[in-house]
Amino acid sequence: MTEHKFTLYNLNTHQLIEQQLIHELKKGLPGSLTLQAYNFSRAGNSLYALLRRKQAADSFEWLTLRLADHPLWLKEAQQLFINFGNPADLKGIAQKVAHLFKQPAVNDYFYKLSSLEIAVLQFLDACQKEGMIWAIRLPSEVFAARKQLTFDLKQDFLETDLFLGNRNNLNTLLLPVEAKKYQAELGLLFGRNLLFSQFARGDLLRLLPTNQWIQPLIEYGKDQTQDWQEQIASEYGKQLLEVYEKGKKDS
Repeated sequence: MTEHKFTLYNLNTHQLIEQQLIHELKKGLPGSLTLQAYNFSRAGNSLYALLRRKQAADSFEWLTLRLADHPLWLKEAQQLFINFGNPADLKGIAQKVAHLFKQPAVNDYFYKLSSLEIAVLQFLDACQKEGMIWAIRLPSEVFAARKQLTFDLKQDFLETDLFLGNRNNLNTLLLPVEAKKYQAELGLLFGRNLLFSQFARGDLLRLLPTNQWIQPLIEYGKDQTQDWQEQIASEYGKQLLEVYEKGKKDS
């Protein structure tokens, strides 16, 4: 009974922190920005926000903002960070957000998604609908540290082995893939929180699409005149699609 009460208390505490962070974030955002989507990590009381800024001719720029009380373990991630300090006192977040967006350097963190990047998101979405995700094998010391060691997305990420595997059980399907250019794109998307991670056995890190983010991005950006499979094959080679088709048969 004591354990149940403790769990329930923690759940309510996390919910209050999440609600307060969202309230303060919206309060501090300039009028030119819209909160498109967010996800909240209860494990670390971190809130990730996808912000949208409209440009001319109905084009959009995007920005990933992270609110947390600890630094990110991923180096070279394309996201802004605000340290909110004590989670018991979040009333100053709105002022921090407002101050942040007055800084010219913020513009360096906005990104536009190219037609090819949208095609990659469509590919990731197609994989997950077939029950498959991408995964990398971390160095043993990084895996054991569980986010306590820094992991460089531009260097360390590319040195890992890449796999396409079963979303729920990598033991049943784990296909090795050699595609460094595509892997670099996955690292970029991971650093924008368009992919999120889960640790798995065998020093593996699952990379799962952040669905509440990528679905609207696909809708905003997909090119009705181009097929995503043709774009993937043209840019990264047919091997990716061959592995994808093999995974569909074997999973």
